[in-house]
Amino acid sequence: MKRFFSLFVALIVLFSVGSIGAKGFAATKMNQDELNAYLAEVRMTQKELEDYLAYYDLTLKEMESVDELRDTLGPTVTPETLKQLLKDYDMTEAELTELLMEYGELEEGDSIIDTFHFIYDIEDIIDLEMGYDDEDMEYDDEELDDLLSGLFTEIGLTDEELERFMNHLMPLVEDPTFEDRLMAISDRMDKLADFET
Repeated sequence: MKRFFSLFVALIVLFSVGSIGAKGFAATKMNQDELNAYLAEVRMTQKELEDYLAYYDLTLKEMESVDELRDTLGPTVTPETLKQLLKDYDMTEAELTELLMEYGELEEGDSIIDTFHFIYDIEDIIDLEMGYDDEDMEYDDEELDDLLSGLFTEIGLTDEELERFMNHLMPLVEDPTFEDRLMAISDRMDKLADFET
């Protein structure tokens, strides 16, 4: 558990430091023709897509390519992807429609395919209703290593640098007051959201 926690802390540090530099490098412009083709595929205008991304605190400028946009937003809602979703969650379309209506995401007589653009949005509602099983979210050491190895390689950390970084973090993680200090920092950060000048 300590290893998982130290990797989690390392990820937080790396993302907070790495995201600052990454935004500076993401100055490449997305190909407009590819974007237009993607917009036709997802049945949205560029303004609608920008508004959709803004809801998640994202912008088109942050996306380097349509492939990155596609990876971020997930599969579009089509008869095929909807059928697969229903199969994955062992639901009927009528059950899903009823659920979406309960959450106020679908009106009587509206079609799921016409209302939703991305499967991930529907999955979020299903997961919210069903809850997720904590066991599904657990990873063994090998799976965690596989997930993280690509991340560290992407930001240019060698195995030696990563090992030194982990050795640096271990005394912090093993400190019995560490979790309390992290929670205090979290509480202070929450208060910043309410701060007005």
